[in-house]
Amino acid sequence: MEKPSPGQQKTLDAFIKTAQYLASLTTHQDVWSEVGKVLVNFFGADLVAFGERRADGEIIGHHWAFSDQVSSQRNLAPEAKEAVAEVLESGFLTSRLILTPDPLSVAFLPITQESQVTAVILVGHGISRPLPRELLNVYLAVAGLVGTTATRLTSETELRQHRQHLEKLVKERTAELGVAKERAEAADRLKSVFLASMSHELRTPLNSIIGFTGVILQGMSGEVNERQREQLTVVKKNANHLLSLINDILDISKIEAGKVELSLEEFSLDDVAGEVVETLSPTANQKGLELLTEVPEGITLSSDRRRVKQVLVNLGSNAVKFTNRGSVKIAARVLGDDNLEVRVIDTGIGIKEEDMDKLFQPFQQIDVSLTKEYQGTGLGLHLARRLAALLGGDISAKSEYGTGSEFTFTLPLQYREEQK
Repeated sequence: MEKPSPGQQKTLDAFIKTAQYLASLTTHQDVWSEVGKVLVNFFGADLVAFGERRADGEIIGHHWAFSDQVSSQRNLAPEAKEAVAEVLESGFLTSRLILTPDPLSVAFLPITQESQVTAVILVGHGISRPLPRELLNVYLAVAGLVGTTATRLTSETELRQHRQHLEKLVKERTAELGVAKERAEAADRLKSVFLASMSHELRTPLNSIIGFTGVILQGMSGEVNERQREQLTVVKKNANHLLSLINDILDISKIEAGKVELSLEEFSLDDVAGEVVETLSPTANQKGLELLTEVPEGITLSSDRRRVKQVLVNLGSNAVKFTNRGSVKIAARVLGDDNLEVRVIDTGIGIKEEDMDKLFQPFQQIDVSLTKEYQGTGLGLHLARRLAALLGGDISAKSEYGTGSEFTFTLPLQYREEQK
């Protein structure tokens, strides 16, 4: 390889120094203020400036740098403005011999950022002849470095601003989350206090009303005539209904607050089914309904006995409520080795297909016109399904309007904590 001449080596060294210097710059403003000094000090240029087109179309020069050999005039000559405009349009370098008070041979070099010419470097030498092609090529490479550096610094600035903006947003959101967390914790504490208050302030007097009404109806406090008996029976029935509603609301609130603790034990499904039938019998007998069970003996569960019974009572009560003639049947079977299926089947009014989506929604009854005939709040099925999920199971339904409905309660025979 041919050894470079001393002049070529000097130019190469100057280019390397320029590249290293540009790589060390940290702000966008440094590029314009420092490049002029670099070209004057490293390459022996006598004048360096940057040409740009303003928004009004005027060509201006800025960030001037001079050697001691030329006048420090800071205005672009008309021919220089023409050359800047030409380079901005074409994207190619050009050169001019400009007579300012002193002759200058000037190279006009495009600075390209993201494929667009954004500015022009003017590099002048105090000579009255064209600049050598080799020097123009080096200057063109320097212009490329300037464009790359300016793009890098612009990106870094934008990234830094974006990061600062994100940090500000994170701080704001963190503060908001902290406030929201405090409010949520306060609301949770208030909810706990409310639940305790509801439990004591509402259920206690209702239980007293129900208890004393029962005592009076039994004649333990004196004889009751038929008219009084009818009125007291209405009082007791409505008090029981209100107590049931309050209990459902409290249960749902506890589930949503994550405050329901399961009491796990082993028990026989047959025993629970018997208790459910016993609970449903008074209402079923009043309506002349037949209560049937198909529960194989020997099915043992390890789960929350009270909650399993509560789900079955809710499903059974719903079936009895909407059945005017015929029967309500509770049928159970084991699925595989570890799951139980309990079906509650009735011969009631059934559910229209378009109303099936309303099932299990809180405070929803499938037909508002039925609320007067069938008293209820629409919480029973919703609560039953929430409890089923808590036990690791689910409830599904199918129905034929005018024929009856079937609700299927599935749950694991052995409750596992991860199912909760």
